[in-house]
Amino acid sequence: MKLKHLFLIIPIALVVLYACKKDNEPMPDNPYDSIDRGDTSDTEIPVDSLTITYLHQTVLSSRCALPGCHVGNFEPDFRTPQSSFSTLVYAPVVKNNAANQFKFRVVPYDKDMSVLYHRVTNCCFVNNNDIMPQDNIGVGLPDSSRKLIERWISSGAKDMFGNVAAQPNNEPVVGYYAAVSSDYQTTYSTNRLDSIYYNPFILPASVSSFIIGVQVTDDITPVSQLTYNKLKISTHADDFSSAITLPATYVNGGNFEGYLVTVNTASLPLNDTLFMRYYVSDGRPTPTEFPRNESLPPYKTFYSFIRQ
Repeated sequence: MKLKHLFLIIPIALVVLYACKKDNEPMPDNPYDSIDRGDTSDTEIPVDSLTITYLHQTVLSSRCALPGCHVGNFEPDFRTPQSSFSTLVYAPVVKNNAANQFKFRVVPYDKDMSVLYHRVTNCCFVNNNDIMPQDNIGVGLPDSSRKLIERWISSGAKDMFGNVAAQPNNEPVVGYYAAVSSDYQTTYSTNRLDSIYYNPFILPASVSSFIIGVQVTDDITPVSQLTYNKLKISTHADDFSSAITLPATYVNGGNFEGYLVTVNTASLPLNDTLFMRYYVSDGRPTPTEFPRNESLPPYKTFYSFIRQ
């Protein structure tokens, strides 16, 4: 008998034997029955009335995510609960009111400082008759929808899982700077080598001292309460271990809020590129540094000058 025929006969014989067994004979143990596979049921996240999931399902998807409106062309993006949450809660405001008093679209537990609440309840947030949804697009929200938005914010503006977001705390941002004469009459930092805006600025060799004003911002800490605030000057683009360190003083006047540094040039070499870095802290163990070693070369040359 060929081997392949034997493999065909054995299964048939087993079926016949099993069919002929007595009904009261116990079934053999199945070793896979004892495996604990945990909960394999297909469950969905419950739609809670105080989460973004329910708010999106009830209001945002049907009244705001409409063609030409909040469908990803601009923020906030109300296409999904996830996009709604990420572009609302602690998301920075783009269109503010005349007093420029709002920082975030939604602040958990604080409807009065949440732009979303004002946009759907205030008839004239920016312009006359600009309540959302705008009248030229659709009718305003019913009171029940406004109340739901209010309750969602006041209960913590929870995400899909019922969590309350923590307020972000970004590092301070070192922005633009300007180098001016000690009497503020001449701006040196606009005179760039070869007239290329990111090249070092040219400081006349005859200038004995000048002032550098640095614009610094932070998402939480007021500018006046930022600490450390030092300017370092080095002849090396990426080595500030032996740099000259100068203190900065906070000022707020006219159109400028930031820090001023007085630079005496007596110890600075001529005809050499002098690189600058600014250091500031919002309470972190390590101050923010800009430019960094990782910064692109144009940032480093922009924050530099040559005495000649």
